[in-house]
Amino acid sequence: MNQKSGLAYSFAAIAAVSFLAHADEASAASTHTVRSGDSLWSISRSYNLSVSALKSLNGLNSDVIRVGQTLKLSEGSSSSTAGSSLTTSSTTKMTTTDALNLRSGAGTSHRILLTIPKGKIVTTIQTNGTWTKVSYGGQTGWVHNGYLKKTSTSTTPVPTTPPSVTPSSSTAKTTVNLNLRASNSTNASILTTIPKGKTVTILKREGSWSQVKYGTRTGYVAHTYLTTTGPATPSTPAIPSTPSTPTENTLNQQFVTTANLNMRQGAGIGYALVATIPNGTTVKASKKSGNWYYVTYNGKSGYVSASYLKQTSTTPSEPIAPNDGDAGAGNTSVDYIVNTPSLNVRASATTNSSIIGSVKAGQTLRVVQTSNGWHQIYYGNTTGFVSSAYVKSVPKGSTESPSWVEGSYDQHSFYTYRPTVIRSQANESSQVVGSTVRGELLNVVGETSTHYRTTSGYILKSAVTQINGQSPQATRLATIAIAQKYIGSPYVWASSSPSNGGFDCSGLIYYVFNQAGVSIPRTNVYNYWTGSYFGQQLSESFTPKAGDLVFFENTYTAGPSHMGIMIDANTFIHSGSSGLGYNKIQEPYWQSRLIGYKRP
Repeated sequence: MNQKSGLAYSFAAIAAVSFLAHADEASAASTHTVRSGDSLWSISRSYNLSVSALKSLNGLNSDVIRVGQTLKLSEGSSSSTAGSSLTTSSTTKMTTTDALNLRSGAGTSHRILLTIPKGKIVTTIQTNGTWTKVSYGGQTGWVHNGYLKKTSTSTTPVPTTPPSVTPSSSTAKTTVNLNLRASNSTNASILTTIPKGKTVTILKREGSWSQVKYGTRTGYVAHTYLTTTGPATPSTPAIPSTPSTPTENTLNQQFVTTANLNMRQGAGIGYALVATIPNGTTVKASKKSGNWYYVTYNGKSGYVSASYLKQTSTTPSEPIAPNDGDAGAGNTSVDYIVNTPSLNVRASATTNSSIIGSVKAGQTLRVVQTSNGWHQIYYGNTTGFVSSAYVKSVPKGSTESPSWVEGSYDQHSFYTYRPTVIRSQANESSQVVGSTVRGELLNVVGETSTHYRTTSGYILKSAVTQINGQSPQATRLATIAIAQKYIGSPYVWASSSPSNGGFDCSGLIYYVFNQAGVSIPRTNVYNYWTGSYFGQQLSESFTPKAGDLVFFENTYTAGPSHMGIMIDANTFIHSGSSGLGYNKIQEPYWQSRLIGYKRP
């Protein structure tokens, strides 16, 4: 394992995503205002309603909904947004029940003027549907009325925002890399970025913003990310460092991010950052905790706010039933074969949808159904869509099949002994459709006189090492036997040989595989997990067998950071901090850090 340098995150990612994700409006308890990316199915899941109940409550005859439409979630709520009467009440006082955005207009598409802290008193002016125009801190704007409650009136005016202060020596330190802006808005231009730990002078407070002086520049920063070091100044409620975690529900869905989105270690903005996911990235969610999804991105896993995710396709309410044309799920008459070097797999049946992967020339597809020029296919643990124009249907055993020889290769292991390319046909002038690394185990399904055919394409035989008479499983078991010779050896950082007195975890893997006849390069856990070494990634729900590799994350550092070899479905051998020995997957420490397996 290699030490990794710490990641620095600018406040552009932290403030623009985390802070707004905390302060933005959520749906009211009795109604829901439709946002971009919403569907009846996603709304029904959010409020634990069936789609049919949601349609019945709102008198819908189809699944079509529009942005800005307000939907009833119970019989007592009103879904009318058009023609709402305006109720003026200049003396009514209301209290905010959560941190609440004050906007320039009645809707989430309007600009945020400021964020009103929880528990502050505002004066209502008029109401339009689910939005109320209020006055607060000398500014007038609109808030979602689902987060207002009545408060008793008083003849003495009550301040609704911390007063602006101009202390002579009030100072603070930044707790993150913090953007200094021209005005108190995340839409304002950035004057400079103040490094974490720098001292600034607080000139005055304006709601959740502070006007500060840093060096020769004066501007605004989010007060949440300041720690005062001088005389006390009015402050907003602190973000909890360890938020409580709601009950989690397991799922299997894909989403696209709608903003640069922070991934955190827990389901709340008080948890530490793991990574920042770029806008427009497709991520897979495996569980949901409240308004947070647990996703995996670029080899790292953590929680992101559901407010900035858009579902890529509608998950069917019932399991998908293969049709008669599904060659991979029971059809005995035809095969569907990719007829182009590389074919995109998309989230839905349109070229405008996001790409979730690809399939290669000669690959046989498992087709679920066909409609309007698209095949829906099984792809990993989900389904996707490919254009039928680049897929050919051939009878099983047809002469149209590729000219390669089938055979049984179970008693042989094939490894690349040098990096090489994968081609679409069995000749070195054909299209390159992929590549391998040194030591990669190949799934050989046929051969010509010069090439092996794999599930991905054709590889030149001269680049492949064949171990006759030893099946892949025999090789896997051999690695266990070699590792067991060194039980009790101490953990030695960066060591991959017993001559150094012991091993680190990835060094042990390197040593036992090379001793078992498989030439793999020396690298770290992250590369073994995210690269093409040892085959595809298998999820934590996979049932492992002896010889499978197990991977863990967030041990001594964030991301994939530890690995071992499975002895059975629950026990693994590894080089850990206590030396080379055994542990159980079901132990809480390892169970909480398990990310998946690979089968060499």
